[in-house]
Amino acid sequence: MEPQRNSQMLQNLYAVGPEARFQSMSAPLVVHDGVWTAYDRNQIPDVDESVSNLFSSLNISSPSNFHCRNIIPPVGYDGGVTGAGTGSPIGAGEGSGRHPFRTGIRSSYYTLGGQTSALTVDPQRNYYPLWRNREVGCSVGFDQMFDFDQSFDLLPKEHIYNPHNVSRSVNVSVLCLKELRGKVYALAKDQNGCRLLQAKFENPSDEEVEFVLYEVLEYISELMKDQFGNYLIQKLITVCNDDHKLRMLLSLTDVPVEMVLVCMNPHGTRAMQKLLENLTDPYHIALAMAALRPGAARLASDPNGHHVIQYCLIHFPSDVIEPILNEIADKCYEVATDRSGCCVLQACMEHSHGKVRNRLVAEILGNAVVLAEDPYGNYVLQHMVGLKVPEFTARLVRQLQGNFASLSCNKYASNVVEKCLNESSEDISRQIVMELITCSNPALLLIDPYANFVIQSALTVSTGHVYNYLLELISDNMSSMRTNLYGKKILSWFEKRRILAI
Repeated sequence: MEPQRNSQMLQNLYAVGPEARFQSMSAPLVVHDGVWTAYDRNQIPDVDESVSNLFSSLNISSPSNFHCRNIIPPVGYDGGVTGAGTGSPIGAGEGSGRHPFRTGIRSSYYTLGGQTSALTVDPQRNYYPLWRNREVGCSVGFDQMFDFDQSFDLLPKEHIYNPHNVSRSVNVSVLCLKELRGKVYALAKDQNGCRLLQAKFENPSDEEVEFVLYEVLEYISELMKDQFGNYLIQKLITVCNDDHKLRMLLSLTDVPVEMVLVCMNPHGTRAMQKLLENLTDPYHIALAMAALRPGAARLASDPNGHHVIQYCLIHFPSDVIEPILNEIADKCYEVATDRSGCCVLQACMEHSHGKVRNRLVAEILGNAVVLAEDPYGNYVLQHMVGLKVPEFTARLVRQLQGNFASLSCNKYASNVVEKCLNESSEDISRQIVMELITCSNPALLLIDPYANFVIQSALTVSTGHVYNYLLELISDNMSSMRTNLYGKKILSWFEKRRILAI
């Protein structure tokens, strides 16, 4: 009798077999031949709304087609129930303390689309309960020992809410823009979500543009700096009217440094250039220039920000960008000696006019000797000579006068001296050559690694008695030049000229 009694108790406690009917986790069950067939609804306590919503999202089939796990009794079961009490098999607070739904599981059954399939469960795998599942957006308050059917992981991800990836939580491809209220910001920061939003912006109505702008306006600077969100902002800018662009500018300039920080971002600099490209109202352009002015020198020296400054210099009139030019002129030396800044300063000289241009040139000439020897500053001086403005070249030569011999022996400054020789007038080039010949040690220039190129340029541009003075200097030092690598370069220049003359 005892084995039969124990068997009957086991049937009451465990749902054994793949055909067992899953109806409720509550104690008041109606059991027929060891199978759960019904339950008393009046005795079931109220279920938390979040739990109810969760079960609804699982698309569970009707009770007649839903099959629960094939549960095997706990390991070590010997045909009896040691210390087991009566009650629900789920959340058992009495008995052995080992939960039947978490012990000795080998296989389970799940129903998806009304079909029953077997799901193999690795006993070594750590199956987290539903309340810890990362795909669930909220805690449903289940007991930690409860392990729900793993078929939850098999549901299509686009129908499951995931706050970390909204594009997978909501099937946005079938929704219109208005149905994405409150989700545009999160979608814009997701790669797939941003692409879907852009696709819906091919031919937007004014109402749709207004809706998206309202959704992102508060986060405009953050999205412009985002690796995905910046593409949505660029798309939005192209379809906005002047009023929308003004609202964007006001949002960006609400915090004084925010617009500068956007320009210094690798993604933000592209979005900002797109905004500047689409500004047509003079008031809007002036507002943007005023916002960029405090950080203009910093942007000019920034690897990303200098693109925005150069865009302004190229596409906007000189009087419009005057605030930016004045700010750069105030910190001319710092900008000129920077890798990005030297390019910006060249563009400033090329695209500026009038008083602001004269001020820039004056600031550059004031540091001419130091800039000539700088790895980046020398390009600024070369560009000034290349503008072919005689006044600028003459002023530069006067500023460098007395230093041409030492500058010729410098790796960077020698390029400036050569530029002055090749691009200036005959009078100026003659003045430079005579200073080189009459320096304290002209023979050193003939065998110097850098000055020998200056001498070759001097030979090319010189005429008359100045050219004869050079020939005499070379003739006096011929023996030392033949045994020197760099002296031989000057002698080879004569050989090339002789061959060309034949």
